[in-house]
Amino acid sequence: MDQFYKLIHALMEGDKGVLSDPRLALFICIILGLFMILENGFLPTAFLPGDSLLILTGYLVYKDVLLWWIVIPLLIACSFFGTWLGYMQGKFFGHTKIYHKLMTHIDDEHRDRAFRLLTKHGVLTLICARYIAFVRTVYPCLIGVAGVPLRTFLSINLISSILWIVPLVGLGYAMSHTSLAEKYEQQFFGIMVFLPLILLVIGVIALIVRYCRKSKSKAPKD
Repeated sequence: MDQFYKLIHALMEGDKGVLSDPRLALFICIILGLFMILENGFLPTAFLPGDSLLILTGYLVYKDVLLWWIVIPLLIACSFFGTWLGYMQGKFFGHTKIYHKLMTHIDDEHRDRAFRLLTKHGVLTLICARYIAFVRTVYPCLIGVAGVPLRTFLSINLISSILWIVPLVGLGYAMSHTSLAEKYEQQFFGIMVFLPLILLVIGVIALIVRYCRKSKSKAPKD
């Protein structure tokens, strides 16, 4: 817990000296990996920020807080594992009431989009689905329900993980090299750090609002 508070304080203050601590870097890697698994693998945590965290990772690599040859393979592995978990949930629990109840927590728009992609393009759509928030969480479950062979899924899963992680981390790294980022370094740092936090808060609020609306609609009317 102390490491967590230390990390939050360092991010808030932009303290690069603290962030360069190897022990803190390890803690950051653990958090990033955990977010990748949860956001890609479990429907209730589909609201977690994914794209913005990868861009932030690129910035932290640029600042030598993280080592690219460690963090990129780690994130690819965690993304791959999380998506595999989603596939297995669909494969073994796709026809249960619990699964369908979890699916109701996903907006109809995202769920319908995932269905259309699967129907039109099959498992290959997982590559582009990676770039669509919520859809990348729902889609592996639908692939599992559809009975796509595990070997086929694993191959596409690995390719899509690489094509999602590497470009977005690279984008964050490239953005950090721009003259604008160097000129307004403190402001740029703030945007990189606070954007995932803001998206996380928005996701939590949207989830709570959705839950309250459903509870209200199910409540007996006088």
